Amino acid sequence: MESQPYAGQVALVTGAASGIGRAVALRLAREGAAVALLDVDAAGAAETERLVRALETPVRTVAVTVDVSEAAQVRAAVERAVAALGTPAILVNCAGISRGGPVANLDDDDWERVQAVNLRGTFLCCKAVTPLMTAAGYGRVVNISSGTGVRVGPGSGAYAASKAGVIALTKALAGELATAGVTANVVAPGITDTAMTRGAFGTRAAIEESARTGRIANPMGVVLEPEDIAAAVAFFALPESGRITGQTLHVNAGAYMP
Repeated sequence: MESQPYAGQVALVTGAASGIGRAVALRLAREGAAVALLDVDAAGAAETERLVRALETPVRTVAVTVDVSEAAQVRAAVERAVAALGTPAILVNCAGISRGGPVANLDDDDWERVQAVNLRGTFLCCKAVTPLMTAAGYGRVVNISSGTGVRVGPGSGAYAASKAGVIALTKALAGELATAGVTANVVAPGITDTAMTRGAFGTRAAIEESARTGRIANPMGVVLEPEDIAAAVAFFALPESGRITGQTLHVNAGAYMP
């Protein structure tokens, strides 16, 4: 039987329909957490819910359709998750999108949408959930940023700005919650094989080539998997990680070494 460090806890995961969000939800569920699966993709979230229910040791789970950039939807989604599973002890903000292009040519609406999902969405979910954690005297917030938030290249202005903002927001949150038993940390992935990455690169082969020789290449020459990121999230979410807050953990096979 696998270790169950999150037994009795509730985790709320955004972007849970695929990629990193799905991997995080499954990792936490395997280790005992009841999981609320939040995503704008209802079919994808339902599939993640099916996968959770099919685990060797099933846990309680609920899929909730939500656009994290909309405040009223976030409040309603959190209320539904709490009603179904209880107060979240863990919040993981994975929901994210990307739009590329030089700043001078970037469509205004693309800029706004990236900030709305990646940064505003993280803010709204933290705003809705952390008061519940504070009242309970315990919580673990883990926000997903990106290596692009600190190692910025041409054409990534909108995405990089949003992900840098996630890091700054998390540091502010960590200070505000420091005496409440609630931690807030960041995981910043390197090049990871997700639907969003494949949308940018086209094929797995192209992603692999970029990991070996591209601008964001890493010395290991490997493509990360969503499960690699989930492992880092699981570390920050542990009860034993209660003295770690305001930190950014780069999971990138050595591509960026701060």
